[in-house]
Amino acid sequence: MPTSGRALDPDHDMFDWAALDLLQFRTVRGASTREVAELIGKHRSLISKIEAGESRLQLEDAKKIDRAWETSGHFTRIIKLARSRHKSEWGAERDATEFTALHIRVWSLGWVPVLAQTEAYARAALAEAGRQDVAEAVQARMKRQETLKRATPPLVWALIDQDALEHQVGDREVHRAQLAHLLKLASSPTWVIRTVPRTAGGHVGRDGSFDLYTVGGEVVPYTETVGPGRLITDPSEIGQYEVWFRRIGDVAESKQATLHRLRGTLKEF
Repeated sequence: MPTSGRALDPDHDMFDWAALDLLQFRTVRGASTREVAELIGKHRSLISKIEAGESRLQLEDAKKIDRAWETSGHFTRIIKLARSRHKSEWGAERDATEFTALHIRVWSLGWVPVLAQTEAYARAALAEAGRQDVAEAVQARMKRQETLKRATPPLVWALIDQDALEHQVGDREVHRAQLAHLLKLASSPTWVIRTVPRTAGGHVGRDGSFDLYTVGGEVVPYTETVGPGRLITDPSEIGQYEVWFRRIGDVAESKQATLHRLRGTLKEF
């Protein structure tokens, strides 16, 4: 039976549903964790972790189990549903991950990163984006920044598109204050901010923003989109996001060049 410190909740968490069904299906078939591990080409300890809710069944592994056990796609459907959850569910899990992360890497295409936003900038950005729940959303963004006030704050590496710095959000005073705040962060020991200039041309980062959280030695990416974002938990995808972050960094300006750009842009406002 599951041995994790928490009780699995299959009625509200689809990954927990998959975990309990995996245990049940395996038990009915008289299959050991070792046999299931061999089936998907993974270590047997992973099966125990999945059934305990300490790890998640991945889509490709679900497909292999469905084919071998002839389940008519049972596990595949559960994992596909789990990966398409509503953005509020992903957002809550993202916030929890962010709050415990040792390192945070951010690629921000259209806006100043949330962790670096002033309250006035956040309010203006949400209003200009047409959000109806502006006050509530601003409060949520400011709450996320509490992770920066921990006794041992995370180290943050932020790659920011040049347009995000120069595109005015709110009135000139709001944007000027935001640039001044970014300049302060860029000079702090826990932040590294680098600008990706327009001259970088087409690069992989043009496809959208994303974050990378390092928690307990593991990297957890979170995609930022116009619609629902999502945490990436499939190991086959995680490595690709790390490669993309490095490739964006390859076309970014240095820390000193970024400080120079921030000072120049601040003067313009």
